[in-house]
Amino acid sequence: MAGCVELSCELPIGAEDVLPEILGPLSVLGAQVGEAVGAILPVTVFIDEARSAEPDSVRAALEGIGARRIAARFVEDRDWLAGYRDAARPFAIGRGWWIDPCPESPTPAPKGRVRLAIEPRTAFGSGTHESTQLVLSALEGLPVRGRSVLDVGTGSGILALAAGRLGARPVVALDVDRDAIWVARRTARDQDWPARPLLLAGPISAIGQSRFDVVLCNMISEHSKPLLPDIRRVLEPAGVAVLSGLLESELAAMRTALRNAGLVARLEERRGEWLSLTAARDGD
Repeated sequence: MAGCVELSCELPIGAEDVLPEILGPLSVLGAQVGEAVGAILPVTVFIDEARSAEPDSVRAALEGIGARRIAARFVEDRDWLAGYRDAARPFAIGRGWWIDPCPESPTPAPKGRVRLAIEPRTAFGSGTHESTQLVLSALEGLPVRGRSVLDVGTGSGILALAAGRLGARPVVALDVDRDAIWVARRTARDQDWPARPLLLAGPISAIGQSRFDVVLCNMISEHSKPLLPDIRRVLEPAGVAVLSGLLESELAAMRTALRNAGLVARLEERRGEWLSLTAARDGD
């Protein structure tokens, strides 16, 4: 069975700021940043078993930013096909997306549409939910080509992959659930193009002081509202954040939470009972 090599290490506090920068050029599957213990931050980097020389390059890069106690172990891959529905069929979203839930028997996208292979797995984000569709549609209206994108709570990775397909560079995808990162890795492999978002298991603090032109956050408001100050912190002054997973009854409270975090909603979109807000830094 295919698997990966895990490189675990201890980083000094502050070194995580450059982690996306040093891992970006390397062929890694993702990384997990743990909770700090004193002045030490535990970090694990995942490397494809097939890339036999890459662990040495990753080890050297980690040592260059002060990593200690570096250890390697092999981990078998996992089966993420639970919940797959045999009846799933491709479908269109927005002006130009074609969601194909059957990567093993792909259906070509109709002319003028871009195929995203998203097999239903355990992580959220198969494209069927209105909140995901709202963000995919919002991406079509944003000038993301050549701009940096952060996907907070990436789940299956669908939004990060869509941003990358539109030409965003770099694309960083975060999720506090390590299992979601495994799903996102598998989903990236299913695409027709070399999809290579940087996948990180951990909170927003895992990216340190990095800033992004576009931040995507598709999760229920109970989970997204506490993240708003961090979203503003990592947002470039002229950047935008697309927040989805909101219900009509939560709109007023979310607008208040945005103001309290130094953000302001510029655009509001609806699909069924769900809403998305495109926000910017207040006063910028």
